[in-house]
Amino acid sequence: MRRTYKKLFEKMIFFENLFLATRKAQKGKKMKKDTAQFNLNMERELLKLQKELKNQTYIPGAYRYFYVYDPKKRLISAAPYRDRVVHHAFCRIVEPIFDKMFIYDSYACRIAKGTHIALDRAQKFLRANKYILQCDIAKYFLSIDHGVLLAILGRRIKDDRVMRLAKKIITGHSTGLPIGNLTSQFFANLYLNELDYFIKFGLRKKHYIRYMDDFLVFGNDKRRLHEIKDEVKCFLENKLGLDLHPKKNTIFPVRIGIGFLGFRIFKEYRQLTKENIRLFLTRMRKFRSLFIQGLMSMPEISRSLRCWLAHAAYGNTRALSANLTALFFNRAIFSVRVLYEARTSICHDRRRAHNVIYC
Repeated sequence: MRRTYKKLFEKMIFFENLFLATRKAQKGKKMKKDTAQFNLNMERELLKLQKELKNQTYIPGAYRYFYVYDPKKRLISAAPYRDRVVHHAFCRIVEPIFDKMFIYDSYACRIAKGTHIALDRAQKFLRANKYILQCDIAKYFLSIDHGVLLAILGRRIKDDRVMRLAKKIITGHSTGLPIGNLTSQFFANLYLNELDYFIKFGLRKKHYIRYMDDFLVFGNDKRRLHEIKDEVKCFLENKLGLDLHPKKNTIFPVRIGIGFLGFRIFKEYRQLTKENIRLFLTRMRKFRSLFIQGLMSMPEISRSLRCWLAHAAYGNTRALSANLTALFFNRAIFSVRVLYEARTSICHDRRRAHNVIYC
């Protein structure tokens, strides 16, 4: 008997839940204009938002759009801050209900999961099999059907007010889901949970991993993997309205390794992909430029570098990491420090000569 959930809306709009949602929503964004304005009168703003939600008069604001190019060009949709508070309040109540229903081997945007655990699991499965079916979904976020998504959500959520709020959030974007929302990450995971169940329990494939819309099926029978690919293709098209990426659905032997989550994985070791290294060097050059302009501090650059090195450590990259660090600090940072000292010296001389306060 499928369990359903009612009386969730009051928990969602409870003041404490809204307050905790603001703590999550403003993480790393406290200095943004809309965040600061909201926080200036936080209690009043939260009570106003609570009243709108309770009276069903809440209307999401307009998105702000911009592109990012890391690792590829993507259109990001940034919701207004008060809407992000609603998204966090929604996910705090609804996401735990579904997360415990997700399969173990779904790794994106989940507590105690993530890329590194997914890499370990993929390597374990790789060692136990001869072949891999690797697939990606074409334009995944933009292809998600609003009606299908709401139907999936409505199987468990039987609170009409929660469902009406979900509909406002989901249909606030004309097609698919906007990249950039917390709710979009959750809804995208929920949508492909249908695929997870089909492969794990319908096709009975034990060795299967999914990280958002990138998924791997392992096996020892190459012909059977071709059959699975066809069955998955039909399931995605007929049940979810999705298409496999035309160039990213291949079957190959495990001995050549697999590119997954920025690494090339083999049975006994893992390497960073060339694309991952190129992006790191590009990012460091950008940081150098920002530092020279006075828009980024040395501690900020060091923190970013340490985070990347910690990520790189999940592969057999000790020598590569040392070489990249030496290259960056011996050349880029050294030249940055020279420029910084020169700039400081010039400013100091100008102050002494012209009694200038700012350079």
